[in-house]
Amino acid sequence: MNALASNRTEEGPTGSAIKPHSLGKCLFLHFAPGIANVAATLLGFATLWNPSLPPELLIGVLSNVFVLIPMQLGYLYYLAKKRHNPGWSLEGIVVYNQPVSGFRYFIWVPTILVPTAIIFVAFEPITHRLENLVGFSVFAKYQMIGISDVTGIVLIANIVLTGMLVPITEELYFRGYLLPRMPGQFGRLKPAIHSLLFSIYHFDAPWMIPVRTLGILPLIYTTIHSRSVRPGIVAHCMVNLADFVDSISRRIGR
Repeated sequence: MNALASNRTEEGPTGSAIKPHSLGKCLFLHFAPGIANVAATLLGFATLWNPSLPPELLIGVLSNVFVLIPMQLGYLYYLAKKRHNPGWSLEGIVVYNQPVSGFRYFIWVPTILVPTAIIFVAFEPITHRLENLVGFSVFAKYQMIGISDVTGIVLIANIVLTGMLVPITEELYFRGYLLPRMPGQFGRLKPAIHSLLFSIYHFDAPWMIPVRTLGILPLIYTTIHSRSVRPGIVAHCMVNLADFVDSISRRIGR
């Protein structure tokens, strides 16, 4: 049985015990970045919105650059400095940091991607119904009028941020830091509850909570088993980058 699925305390890379978070701290650290991100995006639209600019500039670029990434990485490095870690080291903060050989990426990454894809495809009808039921977006009224010269630049920036930098940040923060510190009272349900909390953290898409909760479990269990966030980072980046395929195809086809 893996360490996280049991009731015992998680161990760090040097064998030192990792203290679990309290329930309140656990919920706050899971939800605070998502709440701040939505609030900052709404504030940005209220003060900076221009219909000649693509809404992704605020939703996917500025909010990630100035809120989501700084909050998560900033907190990790704040904790690292409190430990007097040298340089950019996150030792003792990111628990699942074991090196992974190149060959094992060909095992762990498909182990994440294949069941995740199956879950998302199988749940597509349910997700579609939920979206129709509760799919109102607070950002829906912000639409670009006409064609802007900056849409290509915004798309590239969004690919770099949402497709690569945000997944890296989220895996370090959620799987590397929060996952091994889940409250002890959750017992064997720690991975499932962490998955649920991570899904709720995406406040802009509540209809995705069921499928995302199930779909992220292969990544979570792979991270626990391999004791490394690295395969999860690769898989997470691949999933997010796949979301941009349609946007790129439509832009090339113009």
